[in-house]
Amino acid sequence: MKEIPQAYLQPCDQPGRLEELEIPGFENAVVYLPAGYDRSEERYSTFYLMHGGGGDPHSFFSADGLLKNQLDHMIASGEMAPLIVIAPTYYPPGRKGDGIAYSAEAVRDFGPVLLQTILPIVDGKYRTIPERYHRGMGGFSMGAVATWYVVMAGTEEFYWFMPMSGDCWICGELGGGQHSAQTAGLLAVTLRGKTFFLHALTGDKDIAYPNLDPQMKAMKEYADVFGKNVKYSVLPGGVHDYPDIRRYIYNALPEFFSPGSADSGES
Repeated sequence: MKEIPQAYLQPCDQPGRLEELEIPGFENAVVYLPAGYDRSEERYSTFYLMHGGGGDPHSFFSADGLLKNQLDHMIASGEMAPLIVIAPTYYPPGRKGDGIAYSAEAVRDFGPVLLQTILPIVDGKYRTIPERYHRGMGGFSMGAVATWYVVMAGTEEFYWFMPMSGDCWICGELGGGQHSAQTAGLLAVTLRGKTFFLHALTGDKDIAYPNLDPQMKAMKEYADVFGKNVKYSVLPGGVHDYPDIRRYIYNALPEFFSPGSADSGES
């Protein structure tokens, strides 16, 4: 995968801005608005970005500004079109430290909240393009697990998916590794005949690799469903942390909302 240019870690001379968005029953989401948003009437594609277990929306948009700077530069350089990024959370206030068992429950239940509550709030407040081809979702670790649940239930609202360093738990915790064939089969049954694009990414030194890799290999058995609209990328030496996740975003996000990717993704 391409490395993020070092200049992209520094502030950009065409900066977007961040603001918080209230979500009933949950901690506030963080919203990235691209440069020029406040001066135009343009409508934008939206990408929903989910943090890892024990984190929150500021895990991506932290005080170091690294992801914001990166997005600013990616847009300013023309590597991707301006877009709105929404970083919500699956945790109600005060629950993010309650352990993996609660996190598993929270991500399982998050899909309906996203589809029925958060999408209408975002589309009502911001100048989005409220169509599935202009909506994407991705997440890191437990955020990837949340993304896989929306892959299963949300293709009427989303077209683009980016699970990073996390497998599908539809067959139980760590199901992508422990029940890879069953997981792939359920995904295939659910998604057969539906249109979508999915790019899964991880590193070969990532703690999630032993669970995601068997699932992605099992999905290759269903070429009629996943043959041209699924990509799987593995970063040599990649580990389970936000610097590598930012690199995955740098490589994969420019594919989103692109007719070329929708038509000719690789498995």
